[in-house]
Amino acid sequence: MFYDFLILTLKFGILSFLPMILAIVFDKKHTVFYVGLQLVIFLIQYLYVFIFLPGTYLYNVIFYNLINLLLCTIIFGILFLIFSPSKFSVRSAHGGSSLNLKYIAKPGFGIILALVIVVALGIIVNMGPFAKAISKTTNVQQSQQVKDAPMPVISSSKKEVPVVNSNKTVSSQLQNSLSNVKNSNVYSLNHLRVQFYHGKLVYIAPLDFEGDFFRYVHYKKVPGYFIVDATSKNSHPKFVKKDMAYTPSAYFGHDVNRRIYSAIKGSNLVLTGGDAQLEIDEKGKPYYVKTLYKTYGITRSPNYKKTWLGMVDAETGKTRIIEQKNAPKWLDVTFDPGIASSKVESFSSDRNGWWNAHGIGGSRTGVMEAVDDVGTEGINKEFTPISYKGQVYYFASMTSKNKKQTSVLGYIYVNARNGKTYFYREKEDAMTPNRAKSLAENRMKQTQWKASMPLLYRIDGKPTWIVSMIDSNGAFMSYVYLLANGNGTQSSVSVGNDAKTTLTKYRALVSNGLTTASSSDTSVEKVFSGTVKRAVIDGDNIIFLLNNSDKVFYASSKNDPKNVFVRDGDNVKFSGSVSENTVNISSSVAISGLDDK
Repeated sequence: MFYDFLILTLKFGILSFLPMILAIVFDKKHTVFYVGLQLVIFLIQYLYVFIFLPGTYLYNVIFYNLINLLLCTIIFGILFLIFSPSKFSVRSAHGGSSLNLKYIAKPGFGIILALVIVVALGIIVNMGPFAKAISKTTNVQQSQQVKDAPMPVISSSKKEVPVVNSNKTVSSQLQNSLSNVKNSNVYSLNHLRVQFYHGKLVYIAPLDFEGDFFRYVHYKKVPGYFIVDATSKNSHPKFVKKDMAYTPSAYFGHDVNRRIYSAIKGSNLVLTGGDAQLEIDEKGKPYYVKTLYKTYGITRSPNYKKTWLGMVDAETGKTRIIEQKNAPKWLDVTFDPGIASSKVESFSSDRNGWWNAHGIGGSRTGVMEAVDDVGTEGINKEFTPISYKGQVYYFASMTSKNKKQTSVLGYIYVNARNGKTYFYREKEDAMTPNRAKSLAENRMKQTQWKASMPLLYRIDGKPTWIVSMIDSNGAFMSYVYLLANGNGTQSSVSVGNDAKTTLTKYRALVSNGLTTASSSDTSVEKVFSGTVKRAVIDGDNIIFLLNNSDKVFYASSKNDPKNVFVRDGDNVKFSGSVSENTVNISSSVAISGLDDK
């Protein structure tokens, strides 16, 4: 690693040697001093690169070289002036001598001018001319049909299970379990990542050192990671013992970001921001993973078509740099949320040009932004991880930059495995996730619970926000289901303590519209008849059982006011939509005797 950082330091500071060489050429008797000083400067440069890991893209390399050249010119110029003042003097008409500033001003002015030009060029290049071209590398596939989106589906015939556990709830569970780990006060839990493990969606949470250098020096390794089911409310975190010497919280050569950085020397690859994240293979072996990319031309912006992956074995430190398309099959996240945020921002803002989005008088055509602070991932917490057909996607809602608007323009899905990105335009008047959170909290105002991690399902063909309500300790308390285009009205919101109960209530509420569900609704309509075994009334809903069926039947007085007269012992006949063990009655219930003329 020492050799790697030696090469990297030379890459950023090779021009800093020029002032030393010129000083030696004109002042050979102080050669040893000049060389020694240059070695000290180089050591400082080495430490800077080792600690801060500056990006190795072209513009950055030029900028750092010019900065180093300017500083070294000043340092060696002053020393040369002190050691050899006669070489900067001119004889005056009176026989004396004076300092000729042109020997100093001209080269200094030239370097400063070059630096100013590079900075100005960098600002201009990264702001304007290439914004649209960079946006084209996002290659976002656009659709006008929301029904085609990889949205988790619940219907009578199929069920896609998304991440239903709020990360705050999982974090609370993990903090409680941390006390069972030996020397738990040494460690912290700062990272959560969703992945598939043996076909099940799980959260992986590695231990980190609690920010104390001396603790790291004493223990040197973290003892393992937690794994917890991402979809079950009754699951408990399991601690897996693995001696991991290479982590983001380690120091020196055991810092995984530093190991990946040293491995990409000469490649012009750039590390994405933030820490590397832990993923495990099917045998439970831990690896830290980080997305790498090449920049677009001279800019510092990513070329989203050119992405790589850095992988560090958390136990041995073995580091691999591979193209994204060659990632191991078990790896679920090769395109991390940080670069996904940047990609979505480029697409939503700059695809019609920088001036259109940011310039004075720009038309703002097609400009959108992701709704932030509603998810768990991304630069602005705009992404929520979901699962769809065995793949992890990062989901975000897109809205207008006009903060007064509370409806979505569409939805973004980023495949975490390959980085492919999809935008689906919303044509209905659907609410944003932060609007859904606000309505959910207002509905549960008396409890003081907070809404967390809104998820967008398609339930019987209807886009539906599912919001987890948590208490002040992060513990899950209840669900709130909201019809996305229902605007929070009484007939479009259901509340329950578990997913099944809340789903049943929700279906009963919106059953009035089941007959007009979209083509993705695969519920089966059947005719039922029998004797009512037990009936109860819950608001506008009538819930009853039949003697000859084990299903629960839901009717609504909104469909037919006479439905409210269903009583125990009535002989009834009706049609309803079957969904597992429940039936939603979308019309009237024929009651024998009551309907007889």
